[in-house]
Amino acid sequence: MARVRSFFALSALVIVATTVAACTPSVSSSAPQDPFAAPIVPGQSARASTSNGGVRGTINAPTPRTGSGVVTVALVGGAQLPTETAQEFTKATGFSIAVVPVDGVDSIAQADADVVLGLDGADALQAAAAGTIASVAPQDTTTLTGTVLEGAPAAVAYGRDDVCVIADKSWMSANSRPLPTSFHDLTAPRVRALLALPDPASSSVGRAFVQEAAAQTGEGLGTFVQSLNPRVDASLGETISAWSAGAHVSDSYLSEVEGSASGTSGSYPLVVAPRSLAAAAATNTGADSYGTAVSSTCIARIMYAAAVSAPATDGAESLIAWLQGQVAQRSLATTGAAYPIDGVLATDTKAAWLMGISGETVVADETVGSLDALDAWLSTWKSALASPVSIATTDPAEESAANPDVTTARDETSEQDPGVDPDDDGDE
Repeated sequence: MARVRSFFALSALVIVATTVAACTPSVSSSAPQDPFAAPIVPGQSARASTSNGGVRGTINAPTPRTGSGVVTVALVGGAQLPTETAQEFTKATGFSIAVVPVDGVDSIAQADADVVLGLDGADALQAAAAGTIASVAPQDTTTLTGTVLEGAPAAVAYGRDDVCVIADKSWMSANSRPLPTSFHDLTAPRVRALLALPDPASSSVGRAFVQEAAAQTGEGLGTFVQSLNPRVDASLGETISAWSAGAHVSDSYLSEVEGSASGTSGSYPLVVAPRSLAAAAATNTGADSYGTAVSSTCIARIMYAAAVSAPATDGAESLIAWLQGQVAQRSLATTGAAYPIDGVLATDTKAAWLMGISGETVVADETVGSLDALDAWLSTWKSALASPVSIATTDPAEESAANPDVTTARDETSEQDPGVDPDDDGDE
């Protein structure tokens, strides 16, 4: 269907161009010789192409290999390789794509993949140490300056997708709840029971959240976690299903997230997820989203691709090389799958409108750090979550009875983390 739409859109443009040419006596000498010389990327309108000012990609991307066969891709922690992007890769190289969603790096080996997409810095270091990705970079492919990972030479940067608390704006407004503006706001009495996240012990997204919490709270991480009252899910997909705006997330996005269910909304207006979730929960106009990232809770994540073996298969090397090229970068931005590492190509795209990323595209990946420190933070998280503190607050049941229009987050507690008392909302 996407191909049909693109075909008719292109046909309409040609008809309009022909009609204008017939009615216009002369053409400016500064006009381009061929206004359709640049490729039209699926999902990108002609207006977007011209409003880009004719800007070309800035990355000197390698030429991808051509060939045939299937490239199996493991997508980690909600990473996306949309159908239209995969189709462009096949058109350019001859290789086809099969995707296998996984929630964290511990599941990569079971995916039997040729290449892994969506690794952040910590993922890549962990996978390299475990031997689940290659120990050398793909042939003729190098990562960008500022994104090299010491200890994971096979990791090649291709995009950015920070992990944040994503808020359902409509729910928070309708229920007169304050939108968090900082990490510490998440422990506020009227907010602390509204948060859902994937298990940091098994999910890359949940682990990134703990890393950011540790960075912002320091030695107070344990106290901070004890003051939370989150729903903890087994996977990112289950967390999205618990989101109060979950039914608005596109099926194409959910199809590439482990544990997801289409058309499902829960009772939790705050979820820990990649920024790309906001782009996947776009409104009917496509210019706004049901979700917004709480920027002060975000941890910057560079997305990396890596072959799982050395030497890499031809298909794996071809895909990794192709992802840095202009067509791939523009497609990732247009679909909102990731903010392109080549930031100029984000202009007039879902990534620019809805992901909330501004400033330099290539930033220090805040997930990169000592694996020993990461283990310590996760241990602190687990022990603190098992011993929550009591915080005086309004009883959600009483609040709901007083105001029947309020939808509380207490409606779904049966799948709460075993270490947390689902009835403990700090009411004493």
